[in-house]
Amino acid sequence: MSEEKKKREVRKPTFGESIIPILFMAVVLAIGKGLLQWPTEVCLLLSAAFAGIIAVVRLGYNWEMLEKCIVDKIAAVMPPVLIVIFVGFMIATWCFAGTLPMLVYYGMMFISPQFILFIAFVATAILSYVSGASWGAAASIGVALMGVGAGLDVPPAMTAAAVVTGAYFGDKLSPLSDTTNLAAAVTRVPLYDHIKYMLWTTVPSTVITLIFLLFLGFNLDTTGEISSESMVMLSQLDELFRFGILPLIPMAVILLAIFLRQPTVPAMLISSVAALLIGTFYQGLDFQQGLQSTMTGFNVSMLRTDTEALLPNVTELLNRGGLSNNGSFLAFIFCAMGFAGIVTGTGMMDAAMGQLTNRIKSCGMAVLLAEIECIIINLLTGSDGLNKIITTELMMKKFLELRVHPIVLCRSLEDSGTMTGPIIPWSAAGLYMATTLGVPTTEYLPYCVLCFCSLLFGVLYAFTGFKIVRITDEEAHIMAAERGIVLDN
Repeated sequence: MSEEKKKREVRKPTFGESIIPILFMAVVLAIGKGLLQWPTEVCLLLSAAFAGIIAVVRLGYNWEMLEKCIVDKIAAVMPPVLIVIFVGFMIATWCFAGTLPMLVYYGMMFISPQFILFIAFVATAILSYVSGASWGAAASIGVALMGVGAGLDVPPAMTAAAVVTGAYFGDKLSPLSDTTNLAAAVTRVPLYDHIKYMLWTTVPSTVITLIFLLFLGFNLDTTGEISSESMVMLSQLDELFRFGILPLIPMAVILLAIFLRQPTVPAMLISSVAALLIGTFYQGLDFQQGLQSTMTGFNVSMLRTDTEALLPNVTELLNRGGLSNNGSFLAFIFCAMGFAGIVTGTGMMDAAMGQLTNRIKSCGMAVLLAEIECIIINLLTGSDGLNKIITTELMMKKFLELRVHPIVLCRSLEDSGTMTGPIIPWSAAGLYMATTLGVPTTEYLPYCVLCFCSLLFGVLYAFTGFKIVRITDEEAHIMAAERGIVLDN
C-alpha cells in the first residue's frame, strides 16, 4: 500500500474518540498512581498504548505514523531535556570545586531561617526577570538556596516552592522571556501592553505569596539562631574546602551567560570545566575523580578526610549531581511524550478541546475555559508553548465574538499555561524543577501559592468585569480580519 493511500485512509477523530483516551489517562493516573502506587511511567505508557489503539483501529493510522508523532514530540522537548541532563553534570563539578559548599556556608551565616523563603523568592525572581530564564535562575541561585535552606533545617519542599514561584514570577513579567513573547506573538498583542496588563493579576498574587512565605518562615520550628548541629556543619564545610574568589567563578560563568542571553548548555559545560580546574588546582582534589563525578555524581569519599566523622547533613549536601542520575527523568519524558505525541499528532487534542467552546456566552466563562484548556493541554502534553498555541487557535474567535480584547486571552495564557507548568509532575517544567532542586513536584506543589492565585484572580476579574478590556463591533471585525478569522456576529 502506497504512503499516499495510507494518508487518504486516515480520518479526523470525533469528539467521543478524542475524549476517551483523555479520560482513560485520568482514570489510570488516579487509580494506578493515586491508589495502587504504580510508577507514573507505567500509567503514561498504558495511556499511550490505549490512545494508539484507538488511532489505529478507529482512525486508520499505522505504527510508523504514530512513531513519527511520538518522535516529533520528543524532539520538540529535547532542548529543555538537554538542560536538565547537564544540570546534573554541572552540580557535581560545583561540589568538586567548593562552589556549592561555599554558597551554602555564607548563606547559612548571613540569612535568618525566618527570611530564607522570602529571600529565595525575591532572589530568583530578580535573576529570572533580568534574564528571562526561569530555568537558569533555578539551576544557579536556586540550587544554592536549596543548600542554604537545608543547612538551616527548612523543609526542602518550602524552599523549592519559593525558588520555583520566584523564578516563574520573573519569567512571566520579563520582556526577555520566551513564554511571555510567545503569548504576545500568538495573540498579536504588543509585548509591553501584555506585560503591563498582567500586573493586575500578578501583583496581588505576589503580595499574597510573600505574606504566605513570611508566615511559613516565622512559624518554622526554629529559634532563629544557628543550632549547634548547624555550627558543626559550618565548621566541617570550612575544613573540607578552601573558600575565596575562585570557587565563585563557575557560578559567575552561568550568571554571565544568563545576562548575555547565551545558550545554556555550552555555558554549563564551560562552568563545569572551570569547576574541574578549580577543584583540581585550588582545592587539591584528584582530577580523575572529578571527571568521574560528572557521570556518577560527587561523593565525599573524593575528599581527603575521614568521611565517617561527617554529619549526615554534610554528606547529603555534597553527594549529588552526575549524568547517570537522570535516567528516571529521561524515562519519564519518553513515556509522557509518547501519549502527548499520539493525542496531538492524530488531532485528538483539537477535536476534544474544540467542542468546549460552543456554549460559551460570557467573558467569565470564556476566560475560565481558556484557563482550563491551557491546564488540560499542560497535563496532556507537558508543553508551555503548545498550550498557548492551541488555546489561542481555539479561543480567539470566541473572545472577539464576545467583544473582549485579545489582551485578556493573552493574560489568561500566562496565568494558567505558564504558571501551572512547574506544578505538573510530568510536564517539562515540573520535571526540570524537581530534578534540579531535588524535591518531587508533588511535595512543593502545595506551597506554590503564586500559581494558584494567578489562576483565581484571572477568573475573578473576568466574572466581575474588573479590568476586562472591551472592544467595539468595528474593532472586533478589524482584529478578526487581521488574524484571518471570520466572525459569526
